[in-house]
Amino acid sequence: MADHTPSWFGQYLVLERAALRAQLQYRANFWSALVGGVAYQGTQLLFLGVLLSKFDLIAGWGFPEIALVFAMRLTSHALYVVPFGSLYLTDQMVRDGEFDRCLLRPVNPFLQLITRQFPLMSLGDAVLGFGALLIFGWQAPVDWSAVKLGYLFAAVVGGSLVETGIQTFFCGLSFVATSTASVRIFADVSITQFSGYPLTMFGRGVFYGFCTAFPMAFIAFLPATFLLDRADDVPLPLWLTAISPVAGVAVFSIGYLFFVRMMRRYSSPGS
Repeated sequence: MADHTPSWFGQYLVLERAALRAQLQYRANFWSALVGGVAYQGTQLLFLGVLLSKFDLIAGWGFPEIALVFAMRLTSHALYVVPFGSLYLTDQMVRDGEFDRCLLRPVNPFLQLITRQFPLMSLGDAVLGFGALLIFGWQAPVDWSAVKLGYLFAAVVGGSLVETGIQTFFCGLSFVATSTASVRIFADVSITQFSGYPLTMFGRGVFYGFCTAFPMAFIAFLPATFLLDRADDVPLPLWLTAISPVAGVAVFSIGYLFFVRMMRRYSSPGS
């Protein structure tokens, strides 16, 4: 007998579509969340414009260059938060015992977690992110070609996997800690506030930390330096900067494997 069980991706589409339909029942909430997402991320762009109106350069980078980094960072964030935004519910589901149901159903528990609720505000992130990438990418000092456009696509997808991997890693701690909200908020705020800027402005030691312990340099900055022919600005080998989009696969794999390993330590609260 043929196995008609949907693939992992097929299961994701079914569950995510159901979560989106549930959210769209409240149209006013949909539009307010959409506008809220655009406004929240738009304040970062506004701050960037105000900052560069006072200082023409930041670490030797002008507005067209930093705007490209910002747009890549925001697009990567949108590609993370639209499919994986429900990761923030991990603490609550573990604490309330709702995660028990995920273990009883014949579907990957991680898949059930990320489709638990569709994050409407993420649609605002996506609208602003892709819009900014289109506008600032056109204005950036890059001689665009099919190869560079392909590299840009790989960079924003890789950046989204880096952010997803970081958040997945911290969510794995939910199975052994009462709350991981502080570290997850720290990661989110750090990425939102700083990864859209030239990270070399923090000094070599901190920059190396952004490439290893907290690898947010791979989200937008390192791929952008390669696209803008500014790889000499970073204290890394050119080949490593060039393949920086690949880091997304490594970071996500580490985060997911840690999540699965920690999931084995889950103890039901019995509620």
